[in-house]
Amino acid sequence: MNTSFLIAPMQVTSKSDGSHEPLGLLFRTCVSFGRCRRKAGVSPPMMPASTLAPESRSLQPRKFWPHDLILWLLPLILVVQITIWSVFLPKGGLRGIADFRPFYTGGYMVRTGHRKELCNYDAQKRFEDALVPVDIDFMMPIIHLPFEELIFVPLSLFSYRTAYWMFLAFNGTLLAACIRLLKPRMKVLSNRWRWFPALLFAAFYPISRAAVQGQDSIILLTLLAGALWSLDHDRDLTAGFLIGLGVFKFQIVIPIALLFLIWRRWRFCAGFAVSGATAALISLWLVGLPGAREYADTLLGMSLHLNSRADMLHYGAVPTSMFNLRGLATALLDGTLSRYSILFVIFASSVAVMMVAARQRPSLSLAIIASSLVSYHFLCHDASILIIPLAAALCSRSVWSGAVAALLLVVSLAAVIPQYGYLGALPLLALFVLSVGSAHEEKSCQILP
Repeated sequence: MNTSFLIAPMQVTSKSDGSHEPLGLLFRTCVSFGRCRRKAGVSPPMMPASTLAPESRSLQPRKFWPHDLILWLLPLILVVQITIWSVFLPKGGLRGIADFRPFYTGGYMVRTGHRKELCNYDAQKRFEDALVPVDIDFMMPIIHLPFEELIFVPLSLFSYRTAYWMFLAFNGTLLAACIRLLKPRMKVLSNRWRWFPALLFAAFYPISRAAVQGQDSIILLTLLAGALWSLDHDRDLTAGFLIGLGVFKFQIVIPIALLFLIWRRWRFCAGFAVSGATAALISLWLVGLPGAREYADTLLGMSLHLNSRADMLHYGAVPTSMFNLRGLATALLDGTLSRYSILFVIFASSVAVMMVAARQRPSLSLAIIASSLVSYHFLCHDASILIIPLAAALCSRSVWSGAVAALLLVVSLAAVIPQYGYLGALPLLALFVLSVGSAHEEKSCQILP
């Protein structure tokens, strides 16, 4: 059979008359199309998948040793968590020796017409001792913006133990919502193992601590997860509004808002201003001007007047138990420098962290790390929000970031002994250094390199 016509289009394209140029163009177009489809991992008709180019096989997720390390550690960490729960739940949380005690009391005070006394230390102690009596001298003051107590008003209708179980279930529901919201950003982990993201949440001690203490940190984590989802969908106004609702922990969300202001994300800042200002006005309405002054005095006492162990017990704040620059500086410099010199070191290092973060591209994960470091009050349960940058590091292309994330997961267990909580600031600071200057944009990581 004469097959010369099959190659004629290639041979005649060089002729000067151009009479066969359309056929040559069509042939070259078909060849280029086939190459593009093979590079994209698409089989041409009737072509078996085994003949695809090698590039398509590289799209499969490859092993990442920090993931292996965490998967090996998960059983051990979970056993430690279960042990902690089995001890603290009956002897602490259910007896009233937990952070849920002041929240429950605050809800009762609002419901029964004593909202003006919410920020009065003596009144708080009187109501706590009457509502949730314990056999030790235990007092946790209300240190969050008073508008938050509205959440606990319905719970105050029940007994303390019933309310504690209800809030524990509420926190569990919020954690499920967080995993759902962050699911697109944790595909690397779920591709490795379906249950990896959920077990990572369960193994992160600050989350467990927040749940068993009846803390509100999981509420803030949910708001941040919702804000991250909103930013991924170009809804800056909604993201700012959600984070503004977290102003009950203003020492964390205000640095985040400040960074977004420096980054000129105006719609985010507008949303934050609306919800944050509304929350502040509701708080002022609840306690009045005298109550606001008492609240300010409490904050100043926690920040500047922790001169003795008695002061720390009075305010429920021990600096060395904090996962931030304050905890790290206090642990390293106490006894070497004066108290005001340590405060200056904390202030100077906090300013440096914010200035460095402000020079980076807008990133909520980076803002969370920076705000956690500079927050004046950042206890173990507050570190629940670090699951967001921790998961981002594990889904990144950097082995170093993944290794530091694994270290943070393990070192956070040091907070079981409160005076060693500051050790959590070390991997957090390392994660900040690795995040700075990174070319990695804040978006979902679909595959590992």
